[in-house]
Amino acid sequence: MLSSIYLKTLRDLRGLILAWGLGLAAAGALNVIFFPAFQKLPELLTFLKSLPPVMKTFLGDIDAVFTLEGFLKMKLFDILPLLLSVIGISQASRALTGEVEDKTGDMLLALPITRRRVVLEKYLALATAVAIIAGTIAGGLIVACAAVGADVNTVYLVNATLNGLPPTWLFIALALFGSCALKTSRHAAMLAGGVVIGSYVFETVRLISPALAGWKPISIFAHHRVGVTLSGELSWMTAAAFVGLSILLTALAVRAFERRDL
Repeated sequence: MLSSIYLKTLRDLRGLILAWGLGLAAAGALNVIFFPAFQKLPELLTFLKSLPPVMKTFLGDIDAVFTLEGFLKMKLFDILPLLLSVIGISQASRALTGEVEDKTGDMLLALPITRRRVVLEKYLALATAVAIIAGTIAGGLIVACAAVGADVNTVYLVNATLNGLPPTWLFIALALFGSCALKTSRHAAMLAGGVVIGSYVFETVRLISPALAGWKPISIFAHHRVGVTLSGELSWMTAAAFVGLSILLTALAVRAFERRDL
């Protein structure tokens, strides 16, 4: 049976889950509504095809951008881990160090529960929270497409949204590790936030720099970008790799918290 820590963490996050879920779902729906107007700009397609090769590499398949699937990939799905990580890192970085800063750590550890379980249930609650938000986004996109009669692959909408979860879970695990190992929640947020932003900037520069073309295997966002095809097929190996790294970081977080003197 789930303990009160998992349920309490989710309960404390319900406002953020609702706000972020509805907000991102609304943003996705607006993109669906705006797409027909975008599609009626043939001069834009001509302009994009005239761009230098390095810019075309950054944008990806130009023709695909003029399909709803490709348009949503560019506008929403490619940056989804960035968006979900905002709430994930902000909460994970305070998950345990925040308890110390708020002077509630002793109360937490007074519960008949091991430190390991505290960390694991905090992580599972945060992972569940972003999964609920992702589900809300997918639902909003499906409803919006149905409302405007868009011809779109529903499987792609669902799987492309789900594809944003594994890297987000990895970033949450990193922030949680920082919360367990570092002195302040600010330091934990800086660690995880720095990795997220640095990873995204690195991938952006890599796409437009031929000298970095061979560095794709170490780019988190490169693996995320190819994690789902426009036909909706997920790369389970990529997802499994992200989940495996998340488990490793969570295990390190458990070890750090068990050794920490509160």
